[in-house]
Amino acid sequence: MERKELWLFTIYFPYGNGESFLESELPILARGFERIRIIPLVPEGKARALPRNVEVVRVMDGALYRTAGLLRMITTFRRWRTVMRISNGSAPSPAIWSRQKREVFTRLRQALYRERILTARMANAYDPDRVVLYSYWTSDWATVLGLWKLARPEVHFISRMMGFDLFDHRAQDNWQMFQAFHVRQVSHVLTISKAAQEHICARYPLAKEKFHLSHLATMDHGPGPWAPSGTLRITSCANLVPLKRVHLLVEALALLRMPVKWTHFGDGDERDLIGPMVRALPPIIEVELMGSRPNTEVIGWYKANAVDVFVHTSETEGGVPVALQEAASFGIPLIGAEAGGVNEIVTPQTGMLLPNGLTAEDLATCLRGFRNSGWYDAQARQGVRAYWSTNFNAEVVHGRLLENLLNS
Repeated sequence: MERKELWLFTIYFPYGNGESFLESELPILARGFERIRIIPLVPEGKARALPRNVEVVRVMDGALYRTAGLLRMITTFRRWRTVMRISNGSAPSPAIWSRQKREVFTRLRQALYRERILTARMANAYDPDRVVLYSYWTSDWATVLGLWKLARPEVHFISRMMGFDLFDHRAQDNWQMFQAFHVRQVSHVLTISKAAQEHICARYPLAKEKFHLSHLATMDHGPGPWAPSGTLRITSCANLVPLKRVHLLVEALALLRMPVKWTHFGDGDERDLIGPMVRALPPIIEVELMGSRPNTEVIGWYKANAVDVFVHTSETEGGVPVALQEAASFGIPLIGAEAGGVNEIVTPQTGMLLPNGLTAEDLATCLRGFRNSGWYDAQARQGVRAYWSTNFNAEVVHGRLLENLLNS
């Protein structure tokens, strides 16, 4: 059996700025397959450059929110009944099932419509001996592929499970309504941290052989520039949303009485909250809110600017955050709140791990002492980069993934 082609199902990629993790993974996968077809759910925005043997198939153009009609529901009765039964059985309580049943049915009708569009366009080209199906999230496309497998048992697909598609607390009513169906249908699930793998194995112990650790990883762009400075140079990179707790860093900066330059990459709904907080900081604290930028621009910035420390305050994580990996790849020491797989990258070799329940004062204390710590040192930065190279270098990590996909 020789795998020749990969079908990669994404939400946006290669459009827009999201799913930037794929920018390091895709080039390595492209070396092993004759052709890769990317099938985005939302093909909107500017497309990023792709390797020469990668093409985009815009299956869902103009049809994202359409639902299956009456005839389709009749002809697929057994399949949607199966999914409804599995979802019902996985609901945390009868009350939650009663409250969410209509939403489950609506989303299932959307998935049935998408499955019809996908199979009408691509089913004839699918050969399970030659084509690998890889859903980058265990969410919308995983539901579609699971439905296809109900109709054609020879269909096999692999998915990644990250954060919003993993934890119950990230979903309404603390329930991932199709997760039990996904786990039943998928051949393998790639988790992106040891913590995530332990969580999903505990949740589905009878399917634990399906769950495999496959970290996200980043490319080697060389060490970043650095020399001591009279200003503490802090960088962070996160969406401005509640679970990222960027406000904690702003509150910590307000407690400092020393020159600081803070550069933040990322945007979101909390910009209106963060903006006034930043404007209230004393003049001795210089702030650059860079907004959402393409990953290539972020990397270019790291190449050109010295950074003393990278700070990560997220309350929850499904994996080992790529933002921390990228900073470590340039040799930047890390400060991170313990969540998900953060403790796999923020270690005694790379920086300071703080409790998940940290306060602004805790973070301020850590930052006050940073320049007098062992981390404010060129040799320590070499150690940070060495740890990253051993554990999160894309050439190694995604090279293993490629081998596993070719042999799946």
